[in-house]
Amino acid sequence: MIKQFFKNKKRKAIFLCQITENSLKVIKCLVSDNSKREFVGSAVEAITSDIDDKKLTEKLNQIFNKLEYEHNPVIVSLPRQKVTCRYLKVPTQAPKEIDNIVILQAPRYLPYPANELITGYQVISTEKGGYTNINLVIVHKDVVQRYLDILRNINIKDAAISLSSYGLCNLYSYMEPGEPQTVMLIDIDPPEIELLITSGGKFLFSRSFKIRGQQDWQSLLVEEINKSQDAYLKEIGGKAPGKIIIFGPSAKSQEFKEALSKQVSIGTKTPPYWEGVSASEGFLNSIANINNSLANLIGMGLKDVPNSLNLLPRVIKEEHKKIILQRERLRLISFISGIILIFGLGMAKNLDNKSKYLVRLKAELNKIENEAKSLEGIEKRFKLLEERSDKKSSGLEIFYQLHQITPNQISLANFIYEEDNQVALRGQTAELNSVFEFVSQLEKAAAFKNFNIKVRYATKKQTQSGEIIDFEIVCLKK
Repeated sequence: MIKQFFKNKKRKAIFLCQITENSLKVIKCLVSDNSKREFVGSAVEAITSDIDDKKLTEKLNQIFNKLEYEHNPVIVSLPRQKVTCRYLKVPTQAPKEIDNIVILQAPRYLPYPANELITGYQVISTEKGGYTNINLVIVHKDVVQRYLDILRNINIKDAAISLSSYGLCNLYSYMEPGEPQTVMLIDIDPPEIELLITSGGKFLFSRSFKIRGQQDWQSLLVEEINKSQDAYLKEIGGKAPGKIIIFGPSAKSQEFKEALSKQVSIGTKTPPYWEGVSASEGFLNSIANINNSLANLIGMGLKDVPNSLNLLPRVIKEEHKKIILQRERLRLISFISGIILIFGLGMAKNLDNKSKYLVRLKAELNKIENEAKSLEGIEKRFKLLEERSDKKSSGLEIFYQLHQITPNQISLANFIYEEDNQVALRGQTAELNSVFEFVSQLEKAAAFKNFNIKVRYATKKQTQSGEIIDFEIVCLKK
């Protein structure tokens, strides 16, 4: 039993999935304790763009069953055409503040309220003045919810969602570690083509477009490449790509390479996207003759998805954090129990002694469990005493402390106090950063210790004296 426990811990499976308008793609990957990854299975199913979600779910369920899915983690690669990406400079380097800023900035790029948008970001670089350059990813929550509903219908609960561009970037970084040059990556997955620009392992710019067998597709491809490069240089201002790497089905990628070599001056390569990765013979045979690209899915399997790039709703992310913490605790308990059991068995000289030691170990475990229950009861009593000892903050106390901590650059216009409910503050300032500094001061203030504080809005406004920012901060009673 103990040997089987440690054997099962050596490798775990993760599944990589992508749903496009004409195909379902799933890859199975095994991850060992030293993070070595091996791709062991794949399946690609053709679909039509008008397929309903019920039939789509059935087909996807068949694929997962074929690859022997057993409640493993799943990473969904979101196609590039379903998201909006922007390169931004934000006036902070604190992850929590960056989270707040990107939520406020997202409605500037998609015409929806902030609560209907899901955001993710990757830090590209930081500057001495406290600024951070990030690549912002925005997707409407209905897009993500559709994927979650499909996965839930086939009993998949442990899922992450990330942009396909990061998979391509991971794959190229794996193939060319430490590559300092700016490179253009093109992933051909007919009829969709994804184009991205990467430098130093960071994804800087991407876009997608379609080529549906037009006679002049070569000219259209070159036009889209030039258009993408011009947009990249205008938006980011980095170095122009020094080479082009083409991923996709062998025949298609070679055809594109030949067409580009005649019309662009920079070097073009078509390395097999499975080159260099650890893969079983069955996996390599299964992808040898398919007409779809699995490049971004393989790239997704090479690294864990960072929390900042996971495009799940915030509520689900918080639930996942709690689940992971519980799992870590269970692993620790199992590990300690295993050590205690092995030690007891090793000390035993005969079957009688082994039985005695097992009885003692069980008694000790029961004793520890009972002690843990008593400690939980003590903790609950302490929490109850703490809650009873807390004094309700009066409006006068809050107003007095607010007067002490309000920065000079903040001008408060309205103060709304609802006892045992909330405090609302409205005002103006010249700089957005002042709002977040003010929120930080409120969180530290004793009078606001029982409140959850957040910025409801911060809107730029042009006046005769210059540009100002109207804001509202809401403090909700915990």
